[in-house]
Amino acid sequence: MNDSDDIVKEFLVESYENLDRLDRELVGLEKNPEDRDALGSVFRTIHTIKGACGFLGFNKLEKVAHVGESLLTRLRDRQLTLNPEITTALLSMVDAVRQLLSQIETTGQEGERDDSVLIATLTRLLQPPEAPAKTKSVAPVTEIASEAADLPPNIGDILMQRAGVTSAEVLLAAKQQKEGDPRHMGEILVEQGAAQPADVVDALRVQQSSRVQATASDSTIRVDVGLLDKVMNLVGELVLARNQVLQFANRMKDTSFLAASQHLNLITTELQEGVMKTRMQPIGNIWGQFPRTVRDVALGCGKQVGIERSISRSATMARA
Repeated sequence: MNDSDDIVKEFLVESYENLDRLDRELVGLEKNPEDRDALGSVFRTIHTIKGACGFLGFNKLEKVAHVGESLLTRLRDRQLTLNPEITTALLSMVDAVRQLLSQIETTGQEGERDDSVLIATLTRLLQPPEAPAKTKSVAPVTEIASEAADLPPNIGDILMQRAGVTSAEVLLAAKQQKEGDPRHMGEILVEQGAAQPADVVDALRVQQSSRVQATASDSTIRVDVGLLDKVMNLVGELVLARNQVLQFANRMKDTSFLAASQHLNLITTELQEGVMKTRMQPIGNIWGQFPRTVRDVALGCGKQVGIERSISRSATMARA
């Protein structure tokens, strides 16, 4: 039970971070629909959320993410072209996912939320507009391979490596899915007796860990804010003790003690500066919310609005 709670907590934290980035990327994609990197990033984020919430039993969240992923797949494969209507629908999907996550965080359940209208809208947009027949555009093989390589490892592969599940059992489960079985790979393998529920939970943890490593730099880690605040308080106490030592050392004639106190002063100062920098957050977390807000307001008012960032004045201005 504790393991499951930890997985849900990690899922919520990572999903919130990804959703904040999705707002910016979708607004940017509307201006530059050919940005394959941004489109691939949006697809991978929704794909990851959908895969995780299925195993965690969040069915409503999975349905919303699934239809959004299907629409993003059409865009990625160039079967559709991003336009304001599709962008608005995808942003509404992001809002729905965020609200569902908030409900899960508060109550542990998805609640009675009904997203049938949103799902119907996204499903309708899956159909390409009628147009003269053209030669189907196929993405380069290297590009497809690169996108596949960026996705988290398959649950079946993880179970084969860690739980002794055979490739034949995984292929049989995949065949059932292809024939219309709506369950996930792990659920089918558990029913077949090829894997234990604990094995599936462990595989999901490994998959989430791989996703974090794929989307974050190896030189960064996530630290609880409460722990950072505690460290800052301890450093504050250390600074006070440092000041007392320096005052005492100035009254002493012992050169060795004076040198040691100066060394303590240098280390304490550097430690204090380092902790302060660690507690700071990128200002982009605040500015990054502006493009979505400006877009929604402009769309509602029927105005053309652009955002200009003035580096010299460190200010962001909206120009109508």
